Amino acid sequence: MASVLVLLLVMAPAAHGVEVRVEGVSGALRDNVEAWLGEPAGDSRRALRTYERQLPERAAQALQALGHYRPQIDVEREETDNGPRFILRIDPGEPVRIAAVDLRIEGEARDDPAFEGIQARLAVQPGDVLRHDRYETARRQLQSLALDRGYFDARYTRRRVEVDVAAGEATVMLHFDTGRRYRLGEVTFSETALAPWFLQRLVPFEPGEPYRAEHITALNRALRDSGYFARVTVRPEPREADEALRVPVEVELTAERAHQVRLGAGFSTDVGPRIRAGWSRPWVNQRGHSLSVDTELSEPRQNISTRYKIPLADPLRTQLILQAGFQFEDIEDTESELLTVSVQHQHRFDSGWQQNLGLRWDRDRFTVSDDTRTTTLYLPSGSWTRNRSRGGADPYWGDRLLFSVEGTDEWMGSDIDLLRVRTGARLLRSFADNHRILVRGDLGALTSSQFGKVPTSLRFFAGGDQSVRGYRYQTLGPEDAEGDVIGGRYLAVASAEYGYTFRPRWRAAVFADAGNAFDDLDDPDPQVGAGFGIRWISPVGPIRLDFASALSKSGNPWRLHFSMGPEI
Repeated sequence: MASVLVLLLVMAPAAHGVEVRVEGVSGALRDNVEAWLGEPAGDSRRALRTYERQLPERAAQALQALGHYRPQIDVEREETDNGPRFILRIDPGEPVRIAAVDLRIEGEARDDPAFEGIQARLAVQPGDVLRHDRYETARRQLQSLALDRGYFDARYTRRRVEVDVAAGEATVMLHFDTGRRYRLGEVTFSETALAPWFLQRLVPFEPGEPYRAEHITALNRALRDSGYFARVTVRPEPREADEALRVPVEVELTAERAHQVRLGAGFSTDVGPRIRAGWSRPWVNQRGHSLSVDTELSEPRQNISTRYKIPLADPLRTQLILQAGFQFEDIEDTESELLTVSVQHQHRFDSGWQQNLGLRWDRDRFTVSDDTRTTTLYLPSGSWTRNRSRGGADPYWGDRLLFSVEGTDEWMGSDIDLLRVRTGARLLRSFADNHRILVRGDLGALTSSQFGKVPTSLRFFAGGDQSVRGYRYQTLGPEDAEGDVIGGRYLAVASAEYGYTFRPRWRAAVFADAGNAFDDLDDPDPQVGAGFGIRWISPVGPIRLDFASALSKSGNPWRLHFSMGPEI
């Protein structure tokens, strides 16, 4: 029998001054009847009589689409000052229910695990009311799964719905022959500046593997995520498959601009206004090497760095990174001039964790409380991070985990021995639409037999927008005899924040922070700050304005904190 689809249309009043009222049904039944009634072909008497005769049939078709095959439909016509009015009084009767689903899978898909249990996942099940839109959905489910799994010759040998109106029962018959499964063939790329052998490293499958649409999606994503291309089009060509049913895959690539310039500006109460600029070349040779230079300028901090990235065997997951940079920082009671050169091996695991193993050379000339020193370090290091988030620039769910360790000794050529460990976590969860909780914690420990020679860039400080609010940036920590903050061996900071979305793009927040940098594990001297704030979700991400009170200070002074960027 021919299938009747449910039309999800909103009926407008019939033309030519004709009014139609539907009584006796509501909800989806009423909506579908109204959608199917249509309009008369004209306003002549003949057109109106024809329309009146067609109303019961059209209404019956609309009801059948939702499983009601035994309705009682009466049509009454009234004449009004505005024209004729037709009143349909409908008793839909009991719906027809599905007595059985006769599903048969033939072809190679009989042994495909993806088709196991497919009947339980279909949109039609025994006992359901017969709805033809759901029958069509079930039919398309099988076709879509077949295409996703590479059964390009799949076809229905029988597909129909048999309705026993008297018994109020129906049998759905879906006999599906998938035929043979195709396989993935060679991937060919349009001409680019990158070597074909390098592009093949970005292909996440091997030729000859059974076809899966997710492999094509993964290839598209890998090419886009590589940073080399502005546009990517991946086209499998089943019609050009060879005798072994291997499907060639053609890829059209449009390269990114060879030179990219970035400019930006920002502001935070930690460092004040700042300007950022950068230049990058996505590729410098056919092996996919890339180069970038970045600089940041603010009143207390200026830096410039360059980065050269060499993709390894798995380009998107493993890289060798060469870096060099210089930073000058003058914050509160400390000043630092840091020159650094490093090499890192970076690898991203399937679990989402990223591992960085490296060796860094630092030459740091720093001043603490009018005492200026220069320290040279060779620092092997390792770090492991995982970032997860949902919600784009303003995440509603996410977490961030970090663990890092670095150390050196004089026998390695460094001026001092040193071991530094740091770990941190952030957790963001939302509930009941408008409510969210953000908690964070940071711990650090540093050991050295010559702490006075440890550069300030490696010591621990607390206070500021991302630490203990209510206190100025890096003003919490051990002090010398003159009261200057010189940084500590240990760090412990924790924070909890509750946010409430009271209007689209606007959130209110209350928070409490506690922690400090310190030298004595038996006397951490935690400093506490608490307050409230407002967040505006701008097109470039959240902008935060916080008012925090330094509860551990005499008089509980208040401080304004302004910052930008995602919370995770």
